[in-house]
Amino acid sequence: MREKGEMLSVEDALNIVKTVSPRLSPLIVPIHEALGKVLAQDIRAPNPLPPFIASVKDGYAVIASDGPGEYPIITESRAGNDGVGVLVTPGTVAYVTTGGDVNSSESECRN
Repeated sequence: MREKGEMLSVEDALNIVKTVSPRLSPLIVPIHEALGKVLAQDIRAPNPLPPFIASVKDGYAVIASDGPGEYPIITESRAGNDGVGVLVTPGTVAYVTTGGDVNSSESECRN
């Protein structure tokens, strides 16, 4: 028996919660009634979104072998499809925002 004011261990607290909180059966509801509900299982997208390699932060797509210097910015690649189909070639760079397409031909992305 615990003394008044004595702290419970995390394990004991979790056991109490599990004991007094029975698991509910899953429900199938229309999407417009799902607000406030929790998924009963993980769901996965059948295809990656976005469908391209996306930048995780703002930066510049460059050709690493170009080395340091000033180069013209040939495009801005923003989240969505800006800059799609534009290739960074030696002597050029592309400004890439978070979520922007990082074309696989670029050898580095610098921020």
